Amino acid sequence: MFMLARRWPLSPVVWPGYPRKNQARAIQRGMGEVLLRLAEWGVGTGQRGAMLRLPDEPDLALDAAVSLLASVQAGGGQGHEERVVTLAIALAQAAGLSAPQVRAVRWGAALHDLGKLRVPGELLEKAGPLSAGERALLQQHPAWGAELLSPLPLPAAAVAAVRHHHERWDGGGYPAGLRRGRIPLAARIVAVADVFDALVSSRPYKPAWCEREAARVILRGAGSQFDPHLARLFVSEVLGFRDLQP
Repeated sequence: MFMLARRWPLSPVVWPGYPRKNQARAIQRGMGEVLLRLAEWGVGTGQRGAMLRLPDEPDLALDAAVSLLASVQAGGGQGHEERVVTLAIALAQAAGLSAPQVRAVRWGAALHDLGKLRVPGELLEKAGPLSAGERALLQQHPAWGAELLSPLPLPAAAVAAVRHHHERWDGGGYPAGLRRGRIPLAARIVAVADVFDALVSSRPYKPAWCEREAARVILRGAGSQFDPHLARLFVSEVLGFRDLQP
């Protein structure tokens, strides 16, 4: 299992006026609701026993809950979520985000494709072009993922990253058609990391691209698909291609 808590230090979640014993119980209840919703989707997680063993420390319990959900998530191929987490954290740190902001990015990146658990597997693995109906169904996955997470006391920015990581800087994305600064910062970061990893990974419909060509695609999307500052920062500071032009 991909255990985030072991890799990245936690900064405490803010729980104003909420006793710590009750915090852990709220996370336990929230995870129970999430697993029930997954069962309604026909997803067998096999995680209920692990859910009951969440740590008593609230911050660790929430991090463990994210890890459990990430381990059953349908994503863009083996290891996709871990790679997106690593890239998104690196970009968030390069952008100078605070520790709580980086934590929210980390959790949002880990769970960005959670809603794909509701999408039929044959659609996710389809090698040919999608029909209009299939595309419309697939485009519901960010909203489904965010709704699934609603019982958990995650930072709003983390859930926003799940809901809005397919928005575009020019307003042509989904699910809400947000543009520019109206797109939550965590979502803008996850969007860059997600697309880059998709480009350099093999999929049923395409071979893997080399990192340098994928970085050019990110640069060409600066100001249209991606936040231009974040796209350039990602290529120069995270990938190290400081001489690269679109």
